[in-house]
Amino acid sequence: MRLTPLSKTFIAVVVLGVVGYTGYYYYGRGGLPFLKKGAGPAAADGGAAVAPSGAGARAGAGKAPVRTGRRIVVGVNDFGGAYPAIVANDGATPGPRSIFKQKGLDVEIKLIKGSKERLKAFDAGEVDVMLLSLDYLAGLMPEYRAKGVELRAFMMADWSRGNCGIVAKPQFKSIESLKTARIATTKHTPTHYLLLSLLARSNLKPADIDQVKQNLVFVTKTPLAGDVFQRGESDAVAIWEPYLSQAAASGKGKLLVSTETATNLIADVLYARIEFLKANEEVLPDFVRAWLEGVRLMETEPQRAVDVISAAFKQPADETRNVIAKIKPATFADNRAFFGLDVEDAPALRLFTEAARFWQREGWVKTPVDGADLRWMKALEAVAKDHATERVVEKFAFKGEAAPQATADPLLTKSISIYFASGSDKLDPNARKVVDAFAETLSVFQNAYVRVEGNTDAVGGRPANVALSKRRAMAVVEYLVARHKLEPRRFIAVGNGPDKPVGDNKTDEGRELNRRTEFKLIANR
Repeated sequence: MRLTPLSKTFIAVVVLGVVGYTGYYYYGRGGLPFLKKGAGPAAADGGAAVAPSGAGARAGAGKAPVRTGRRIVVGVNDFGGAYPAIVANDGATPGPRSIFKQKGLDVEIKLIKGSKERLKAFDAGEVDVMLLSLDYLAGLMPEYRAKGVELRAFMMADWSRGNCGIVAKPQFKSIESLKTARIATTKHTPTHYLLLSLLARSNLKPADIDQVKQNLVFVTKTPLAGDVFQRGESDAVAIWEPYLSQAAASGKGKLLVSTETATNLIADVLYARIEFLKANEEVLPDFVRAWLEGVRLMETEPQRAVDVISAAFKQPADETRNVIAKIKPATFADNRAFFGLDVEDAPALRLFTEAARFWQREGWVKTPVDGADLRWMKALEAVAKDHATERVVEKFAFKGEAAPQATADPLLTKSISIYFASGSDKLDPNARKVVDAFAETLSVFQNAYVRVEGNTDAVGGRPANVALSKRRAMAVVEYLVARHKLEPRRFIAVGNGPDKPVGDNKTDEGRELNRRTEFKLIANR
């Protein structure tokens, strides 16, 4: 059949159009695959090609390809948050008993110890999901947003329960006593955040806190902070394990506080680019299910968990056990409570906002990311029905007969003004609001005894004032236990009456200062 000139022209236009589109399509993705030097087969399981190692760090954030399919690479540290994933995967890569593999996933847990190195791999597309502490993410998200990259946390991995803390010389017995201390730490890290958070929750005035911050000794690497303390060049060190234990064992000082007491302050979370989360919305619920199964197996098969983790991370079994003892792997119930799946307010939002404000004051962040932009909850919501009856379980033990004496040194003191009607021990609505606000601090220090001390001015007889102040302290305790469901054995109610004035009882202002309630937190050790 002979083609007419018009038909020939039409065919030529179509061919040119196809060739042109093909060139445009592949050129925008790095060139035709068969022309690339060293090109290999397409990524398995529908996974997108991974950017080459050595691609620009955060300057190139957002240019990495978004992987889709059943392969997920998770960048982690060795602090313990990734342990459930290692157990669920039966190794860093899928082992014979990999639960991820059983669910059709090809998951790699990639240990990259340095946070900067881990971020570089994330930016290059070598890592899809990152594990970092929430406080660090609060500083990171504005930096990525400025480059047009939106990050979202989609799962909680663990609470720190002792692997971050402060060691101080023996004369420093409380957070307030650090007012005159030189403290070594690493800038913009979880331990820096721990210190800032404890200072903010203490009785120290803003000017005192500024003085502490001016005296901080910043080092570039965590082990160096321990070296500074052991050489006597600082009075205290805010540091994480194993350097925390080494500093405490050096004979130079003692453990002042750790996340064993400040239990609900430092959390590791999993996050990713929002494009990755949306592209893998159907896959991520199975990822979460497998991870949570790893949490369960750590509890039911502890020896196997130690063996698998130790082999994957090439570390001694005793080191693995020590890390496990100082974290709480997050169950679904922990995730639900942390992210607030059932409520608008949530610990994750409060802690994220707090950290963002700290980093803004420290100059790391110019414009903080709103807490409303933190969460991507679709994966957790998809598995919620499987855990409808699950509740948060804690193992804090408070024994009434072993409670600290009324004279025990407090770790931290917070004075607040709770106003009672003259001669009354009843909390009015305004007083309840004040106590409710302080309850947030108690939710952070869940493994601490709380000494509630009532105080009065000197008007009236001393015996009556002592009795009244004790009743007022008890009223506060009873309200906290009933309203906030706190363990009653945590509390010690003390009535000081007029015996501990902080103001002049001859003036109205002084008497008002003396009618205060003090909360003193005492470590449960």
